[in-house]
Amino acid sequence: MAERADGPTSSPEGAAGGPLAFTFGTWFTWTAVGIVFPALGLTLLAAAGPLAQGAYESAPAFAATHLATLAWGTLTIVGAVAQMAPVLLGARVRGERTIPWLYLLFAASTAVVLGGLAGGRYDVAAAGGAGINLAVWWFLAILAATAVSAGPKRAVLSPHIPAALVCFALVSLWGTVLAANLRWVFWPGILIGHRGLVVHMTLGLGGWFGLMVVGVFYRLVPLVHGARVASARRGAAILLAGVVAIASALGGAAFPSVWLLRAAALLSAGALVLFAAEIIHVLAHRRSRAPDLNVAHWYAVAFYSIVLAAIGAAWAAGVLRTDPPDRLGEVTVMLFLLGWVTQAIVGQLYKITPFLMWYYRATIPDVLAIPRQPAPYNPRPGRLVLWLSNLGVAGMAAGIWIGAPAAAQTGAALLTAGAFILAYMLAYRWVPPAVTKTLVFEWRRRIS
Repeated sequence: MAERADGPTSSPEGAAGGPLAFTFGTWFTWTAVGIVFPALGLTLLAAAGPLAQGAYESAPAFAATHLATLAWGTLTIVGAVAQMAPVLLGARVRGERTIPWLYLLFAASTAVVLGGLAGGRYDVAAAGGAGINLAVWWFLAILAATAVSAGPKRAVLSPHIPAALVCFALVSLWGTVLAANLRWVFWPGILIGHRGLVVHMTLGLGGWFGLMVVGVFYRLVPLVHGARVASARRGAAILLAGVVAIASALGGAAFPSVWLLRAAALLSAGALVLFAAEIIHVLAHRRSRAPDLNVAHWYAVAFYSIVLAAIGAAWAAGVLRTDPPDRLGEVTVMLFLLGWVTQAIVGQLYKITPFLMWYYRATIPDVLAIPRQPAPYNPRPGRLVLWLSNLGVAGMAAGIWIGAPAAAQTGAALLTAGAFILAYMLAYRWVPPAVTKTLVFEWRRRIS
């Protein structure tokens, strides 16, 4: 799923970034990159205009949001975690023979959820949510068994990651309850003032995606760039601030209390500023100065961190408001999902995918040196993806903020173009050489 800037090569010795091995774990990430991300762009093209006109709770908006969260973000993370677990822990993936069935269950359930939301059929969405919950607990059981079998080596995991996985289970359960409640209204209180939605976004965006991205950064980015973090205490402070912010937001939705929500916004802003400082420190002290799209995308994450922190602090201080009030929330969610999370995912694809392809092929002994090789990480089309995706997010944000459908749709078109280029580059470009056998390719049933 990754290749050199000058295209695939035909020999294992020269193909530093070629897709040399494809496991069942790769299906998650391939589906996200090759199918979901372009589909998300097309969905945003349809939803951008209504969003700019204030249709924040429309069926296209719900479908686009869950396409970004369930399909794009979650499929990528689950696939990457399943493949990286044996690499980092040095242990075989327990229950790996069930992973093809896990993939089918998760993909089918996600499709049912998306279809239900797009058609306004919340009973269908709830049924899909039940399948998602089963898949989530299945996935967590596999990870837990693998971590236990790894013994002391499991200490290499960043503490942010287990916290994110807890939020993953909770947000899946809550999303199913929320969808069922929208259909049968057995808990009307959570529909007042969007209280149920606030809980859902807090667990999903802040807990699952927020803590996972931070945890992945701390565990992998200093490793692949040969740099040290500024301070272990900073990572602990980010985790503490993030967890307390999540708890505060949940409390603010439950009671309800605007002061708890403002405290959550301030804590999140502080965590994001610390995280941006850590990103900048690690990248500034990286070993190689060769052009690297992983570096560029993480700098983009640092930028979005500062922007989101400013929005959170300004809202908490009462100096930033929009009319209607939901407009600020929509812009913030879009900047977080399509900006902060997406830039982190795309940046890591350039590093982790070549590493995994070589690792599972085992063609060279020093697999730890692979992520530091510059050739696979600066393909020319990737620069277009970097600029198109970020300009697209900026255009959509501006269009929604000022209520300009044309600007929002232009931004969505730019993002869509970037998504299709990324899909071509990582998911499809290597297929013809593999079919014609000019590129060494290997299908492997096992992950570990």
